Amino acid sequence: MSQLIQAAALGLAGAFIAVLLKKTAPELGLAVTIAVCIAAAGLALGLFRELKDIVELAGIQTGLSPAVVSPVLKCVGIGIVTRLAGEMCKDAGQGAVAAAVELCGTVCAMVTALPMIRALMDLIGSLA
Repeated sequence: MSQLIQAAALGLAGAFIAVLLKKTAPELGLAVTIAVCIAAAGLALGLFRELKDIVELAGIQTGLSPAVVSPVLKCVGIGIVTRLAGEMCKDAGQGAVAAAVELCGTVCAMVTALPMIRALMDLIGSLA
C-alpha cells in the first residue's frame, strides 16, 4: 500500500510539473512524464516480484507446468509495458505510434501465450 501512496504522490507532482513545463518547453514536460513513469514502474516492480513468487508457488502446489504459469506473468508484464509506452506516445501527440506500440504488445502477448495453448491442445489430445 505504501508503494501506491508513493506512486500517487510522485504521479501528481510529476503531472503538475509536466503541465507547467508544457507551456514553455513541451519536450521537458514529456521528459518529466517519462521519468515519472519509470519511477512508478520501479515501485511496482518490487510488488510484481512478490506476485511472481506466489503464482509460481501455486503452480508447484497444483502441479501446473511452468509452460502454463510463466506465460501468464509474462503477459501481465507485456500489458503493463505496452500500456505505459502507448500512453506516453499519446501524451506526446503521437497517436499512430501509440497504436503501433499497442499492436506490437498484443502480438507479443499472443506469442507468449503459445506454450499455454500448446499445453491445452496436448491435454485435449490426451483425453480423446
